[in-house]
Amino acid sequence: MSRLKLPPYQRKKKSTGSLYRKSCPPLCSLPFSEMTSVPSNNIPNLPVGFMPLENQVAGHTFQAGEIGILRENDGTILKPAAKPLCGAREIKFYETLADATDPSLITLRDLVPEYRGTQKIFVGDRYVDFMKLVDATDGMLEPCIMDVKIGARTWDPLATEEKRAAEEQKYLSCKKALGLCIPGFQVYHLATGRVKRYSKDYGKKLNEKSVKDALRIFLNADSGLSRALLVQLLSGLWAIQKWARTQKTLRLYSSSVLLIYDARRLRSNLESKRRISAPNGNSTTPPTAECNGSPTPFNWNVTPAPDPIQSYQKIQRSHSAQNNYDEDLKEIRDKYNFMLHRMCSVEKKEWAIVKMIDFAHAFPAEQDSLDTNYLFGIENLVKMFEEFLKECE
Repeated sequence: MSRLKLPPYQRKKKSTGSLYRKSCPPLCSLPFSEMTSVPSNNIPNLPVGFMPLENQVAGHTFQAGEIGILRENDGTILKPAAKPLCGAREIKFYETLADATDPSLITLRDLVPEYRGTQKIFVGDRYVDFMKLVDATDGMLEPCIMDVKIGARTWDPLATEEKRAAEEQKYLSCKKALGLCIPGFQVYHLATGRVKRYSKDYGKKLNEKSVKDALRIFLNADSGLSRALLVQLLSGLWAIQKWARTQKTLRLYSSSVLLIYDARRLRSNLESKRRISAPNGNSTTPPTAECNGSPTPFNWNVTPAPDPIQSYQKIQRSHSAQNNYDEDLKEIRDKYNFMLHRMCSVEKKEWAIVKMIDFAHAFPAEQDSLDTNYLFGIENLVKMFEEFLKECE
């Protein structure tokens, strides 16, 4: 029923040329929808072992003749390459990335989902090409997912005038002010365990101020902002920001950043903190480290690293590529990496990640310059999360 095409790293290497050819009201009153399964009358016949991705928060789903993302039992997802030009461009992107020797593309390879080739599947009454990617939520019990589209401009150089005009009007308030927008997200509420989904209709109502409230909803901030969660998400966001501040190879249009965390692990983390903290603020039960699979007592005598938040408050620099912001924050990021390692005292592994996705509108850079459109959006997203982190003081 399906035929698998081996990904580039399993095929004989060959030289690659250019990446592509140029052919190709207040929040409390805003509605949300409870998470539901895809209506059965919209699901076409699928091969055994494949099912619609229930966690999809943006993009085309199985409705009105559209084909959405599938999930396979091996922990991978399959994204349809339904539109010939866009699908071929995104496949080419992943295949070029797998064979890349350019330093910026090698760095980018670690920031995107792992690519496992293409697969042709019989869906409904026809064969459809899919890109096979590792599911970033695999193993999460209560996955909270937010799709943040990056860039004030979301139309690519080949877009028609009609497409440009339509894109300019979408999410106008957020894109103009911040260079980003939120097409959708889902979050498990810690207190109730209920999952809520917020669609593009919700995202279109957001502006420069209310988008921060949407992020707070996603972060379960009504239970208090979690430093552990913010540290993990910022670790991924900083890596993307660092890449965007130096890369001059690509121009990304309508590409997204996927923010993911497991609400079950966040709930457990918060409960653990409450258990080990006495009313006077002193710990009552020393945690154990499980970084290598075998619990060992945590060494309370280790000299603590300086608080990175205090260091951050000292510099208070603007997010300009012309100053020493990156250099000043390097030491702070190193301290957060240390904090991530210390999190192994309660968790076996990180439970929040960030991935770059959606490259159907990725083009090679024609000039030796930064992608200022993408950089503008990712800088503002990082800045908002850093502001949340300062609130944890």
